[in-house]
Amino acid sequence: MKIKIFILLFIFLSVFSNAKELKKIKLKLSWFNQFQFAGYYIAKEKGYYKDLGLDVEIIDFDFGSDIPQEVSDKKIDFAVGRETLILEKSNGKDIVALYALFQASPLILLSTEKSNIRTIDDFKNQRIMTTIDDASEVSLKAMIRSNNVSFEDLNFIKHTHDINDLIDGHTDVISAYISKTPFILNQKGIDYNIFDPKSFGFDMYSDLLYTNEWLIKNDLDSVLAFKEASLKGWSYAYENIEETASLIYNKYNNQKLKLDELIFEATELKKLSYFNTSKLGEIKKDKLQRIFDLYNIMGLTDKTINLDDFVFEHRRIKDTRLNEHELNYLKNKKTIKMCVIPNGMPYSDISNNKLVGLAADYVELLEENIHRKIILYPTLSWAESLKSIQENKCDILPMASINESRKKYLSFTSSYFNIRPVIITKNNIPFIDNLSELKKVKIGITRGYSLLEELRRKYPSIEFVETNNLKEGFDKVYENELLGQISSLGAAWYLLQNDYLSKLKITGKLEEKIALRVAINKEDVLLTSIFNKAVSSVSISDKQRIKNKWLHIESQKEFDSKLLLQMAAFVMFVLMFLLYRQRLLNKVNISLNKIVDEKTEELKKINSTLENRINKEVEENLQKDRILTQQSKMASMGQMIENIAHQWRQPLSVISTGASGLKIKKQLNDLDDELFMNTLDSIINSSKYLSHTIDDFRFFFKPNKEKSEFSISITLDKTINLLSSKFDTENIIIIRDFEDLKINGHETEFIQVFINILNNAKDALVTSSGKKKFIFVKITRKKDKTIIKIRDNAGGIDDNIINKIFEPYFTTKHMSKGTGIGLYMCEQIINKYMNGVIDVKNKEYSYDGVSYKGAQFSIVLYDK
Repeated sequence: MKIKIFILLFIFLSVFSNAKELKKIKLKLSWFNQFQFAGYYIAKEKGYYKDLGLDVEIIDFDFGSDIPQEVSDKKIDFAVGRETLILEKSNGKDIVALYALFQASPLILLSTEKSNIRTIDDFKNQRIMTTIDDASEVSLKAMIRSNNVSFEDLNFIKHTHDINDLIDGHTDVISAYISKTPFILNQKGIDYNIFDPKSFGFDMYSDLLYTNEWLIKNDLDSVLAFKEASLKGWSYAYENIEETASLIYNKYNNQKLKLDELIFEATELKKLSYFNTSKLGEIKKDKLQRIFDLYNIMGLTDKTINLDDFVFEHRRIKDTRLNEHELNYLKNKKTIKMCVIPNGMPYSDISNNKLVGLAADYVELLEENIHRKIILYPTLSWAESLKSIQENKCDILPMASINESRKKYLSFTSSYFNIRPVIITKNNIPFIDNLSELKKVKIGITRGYSLLEELRRKYPSIEFVETNNLKEGFDKVYENELLGQISSLGAAWYLLQNDYLSKLKITGKLEEKIALRVAINKEDVLLTSIFNKAVSSVSISDKQRIKNKWLHIESQKEFDSKLLLQMAAFVMFVLMFLLYRQRLLNKVNISLNKIVDEKTEELKKINSTLENRINKEVEENLQKDRILTQQSKMASMGQMIENIAHQWRQPLSVISTGASGLKIKKQLNDLDDELFMNTLDSIINSSKYLSHTIDDFRFFFKPNKEKSEFSISITLDKTINLLSSKFDTENIIIIRDFEDLKINGHETEFIQVFINILNNAKDALVTSSGKKKFIFVKITRKKDKTIIKIRDNAGGIDDNIINKIFEPYFTTKHMSKGTGIGLYMCEQIINKYMNGVIDVKNKEYSYDGVSYKGAQFSIVLYDK
């Protein structure tokens, strides 16, 4: 009996002793309990904080407290805040952002349908109920200002946080969270309008987890551990929404929220967390800079800020000293084994039982930081490497990326390098803008590739076939077993130049990016902490040096006189050819000039009055040329350049691949004359294609101040052909019904009108659900007028806005994609310069026995 009591007492004392060792941490929330903070509740309840040595106290929100100041004063360790934290930082507060949970703010404005407030313009002279924090958020301010509404025309009133004030008409507009208030209105059967900043292009960060610089410098382990455990909690919360909602409903519910209300909130917040990203908590420096620039532009601050000081991951953390537990761990661990990606150059490979490539250089830096040797555990494939770390045959994967299945058995450090996947096909396949363009095709991807799960989910119409390695995939593409093979850009270039230069090519880039990290067996918590510090301590310059060495051929190479002579001989040959050609042209010109002089004398004798007529015509042409050189294009310039870029992508890819291949071959001392000449021929042919393409586009940038007679059908044909690549990409068919008519007017301005209307039709068709996509263009003549009708089958324009589309700055697109000036300019050109009118209406019609509905633009040009 005494022995049992002693054992129980020993266990109690051990538990008590371990609990005492936990680091006390305070986290303060930015609002009352709800799913908005689910990740932190989960990390506490599931023991994620405790597993990493933290005892976290979650402090409830209270009105009137200055939370950023409390963090800056070290009264609180961590807190959750909005994008306005960037202003707090610029004002001198000691705060550092660890991650941004929401990639777009959940903050919106709402009105009821019965209020008839349906656009931002309707806000004028209306009551808007907001908190001080809501009213100061740049996302709301930018959305309102971008619609030419002055804040002086708005009546801001204090927020009561009672939705009935909106329903009962005590306010006209209310600030709210998209994850909460719409649910309440739906339950009450109230129709409403949402004004969401991200719909206008203002996708601002929100719910940033932040701490202070002092804690980072003095207790980096706790900062890293808290960040890791919190993100782990969020990942679990989003994967198990109903379970998490039940936890909050039963334990964290001071607002007495309903369970289905919490589930609705979770679903909406998950969308915001993964808005335009697959990485939870991502902070991009350029996006953060855009937010701060908006504050400056709108006069909300005149300060400057170093964003590298504000964002935890954007700077090198100098203090990465290992704690006592980590030092003892390394002391007792005799070896650290790694599994790598074989046959993955220039990133990694195994040669003579040693790791080579970019990964080898990076592992050397990690060895320096942890003062331990990392030993290779050889495998034959990446799939075998993944299996080996699960079986504890190796401890780390120095070059891995995150996906859902790997999270079950691996922990990951912060990313140290990003790579862009590409698709490789045979040379006859055109440039691929997006994988969604492909239907019912087979695409290869190396077994174990992290993107496989995401690609299968995102592109269900494509059959993704796993290959054992990249070479096997390339062979299957060449043998037409696969349409293409997905690979990292560096690995694709490396293999193409060695074995497939004239057989395959890089046809397109994927939107997705792969973040390389060190992956550690999930059960080894201390080793994860050690490598997190090791990765954080690698300087930006060291990472750039390694990147330049393996992905951008270094310039410090051994001088190759043979190659120089070959290139000089080639250049001399080209110069001699050009000189010979110029000499022939000079001779021809001399002969032609002599003939012209003779004919001129003859013409003088035949008709003495002809000279005056010629002089007059020449003078008129010269005058026209002078006017032509002074006119500039207006809004369509950007759209035309986009089409140039689209047609240039494939030949530029050939040139880039060829040039890179020569460099890599030269680096490997494997450059032969045949490959050298074949590659140069390929580059020259592609350059000729680019030159021919730019000549085609040059006409459309020529200004024209004076009216002239031109054929509408020919002009429209040329314009449609110019835009054809974009329409072909989206499977849009253009049906032409032209009468051969000529009009007197400004041809280039008319082209501008036509391009604007066609591009609007294309954008509407891309977002429509119809399987077949048509644009009909018809030219007819009635008495003294010419009629051009352009019709699509995209479903038509909303009746509420169809009368506004010719107004300046009116647009339904995101602010990043449209200015609202295009159709306004079309109306101005037709009315002022073409003696005509333009209008639009929705039209129902039949084609090939099928009924369609779409917008129809009608242009009527009157004879003078």
